[in-house]
Amino acid sequence: MDKHKTFGKKQYLVLFIVAALILSAFTGCTTQKQIETESTNNKSTTEPLTTSETVPTTEKGSVIVIYFSRTGHTKPLAEYIKDELEADIFEIEAKIPYTDDDIKYYTDCRADREQKDPSARPEIAGDLPDLSKYDTIYIGYPIWHGQAPKIIYTFLESVNVSGKTLIPFCTSASSPVGSSAENLHPLAQNAVWKDGTRFAIGTSREEIKEWLNSMNTQCELKLYIGENELSVNWMNNSSVEALKELAKGGITIQMSMYGGFEQVGPLNATLPTDDKQTTTDYGDIVLYSGNQIVIFYGSNSWSYTRLGHINLSRYEMIDLLSNGDVNITLRCE
Repeated sequence: MDKHKTFGKKQYLVLFIVAALILSAFTGCTTQKQIETESTNNKSTTEPLTTSETVPTTEKGSVIVIYFSRTGHTKPLAEYIKDELEADIFEIEAKIPYTDDDIKYYTDCRADREQKDPSARPEIAGDLPDLSKYDTIYIGYPIWHGQAPKIIYTFLESVNVSGKTLIPFCTSASSPVGSSAENLHPLAQNAVWKDGTRFAIGTSREEIKEWLNSMNTQCELKLYIGENELSVNWMNNSSVEALKELAKGGITIQMSMYGGFEQVGPLNATLPTDDKQTTTDYGDIVLYSGNQIVIFYGSNSWSYTRLGHINLSRYEMIDLLSNGDVNITLRCE
């Protein structure tokens, strides 16, 4: 009996060890599987998703380059601008692509017929970019019969560019920019249009860089009440850009007190707007109805386009603006 009991104890010990090893192996497999799963999950959340059909978007205030380039002469210039400005880019492509025969001028080709037809609007292939987060848009195109190809007209009539700054550039062997850019203005009347620029075929990256640098030489917008210049943090938007243009020769605005919290005056011009429901505070400068400038020494809630903020305290703003009508002067120097 003692022998059988001893043997039984050993047997139970062996069974216990075997069970423990099996359990350990199972647990190890489970742990390894969890690690692999976590590694896979981490990989899927850290690797970027990309698609060639999506135009990247960035914060408002950024730049996008939009271009049409049938023969490939405009494309490198657009890419130079994109690189220099770290901008996004979108190529306009025709749903029915243009063949070489389609652009053989004076043969009654497709381009001849479209450029003569005021109503011609060639269809664009694919989806158009979301421009809501861009403030500045460069628009590039070749010159066809002295004008932008009609597919540029299609694009401008298909997107919302209100309040944005549009900068046209074109390529040609010899034709000047002429009226090609100006004739696009009616298609986007609420945008701020800069002068169009023509580049020769084969223009270098350095020439584009020089052009961009020359455009960045801008005046500084200053605000005066009487002889006192006020420190202002101006917004970076197309409304302020248009206000700078208006103020290059200096403008004086007769302001009137209103509501016990603001001074308001007419600009005698209409600026692009990006109105949003806004609760203002002392020192805020806003655009109202596109043609009136308002400076607050109190607060109000309404639909405005923000222009800037005067760096004074509440009490300084009240002392400055609450004692009667004032005149302000804007100069871009």
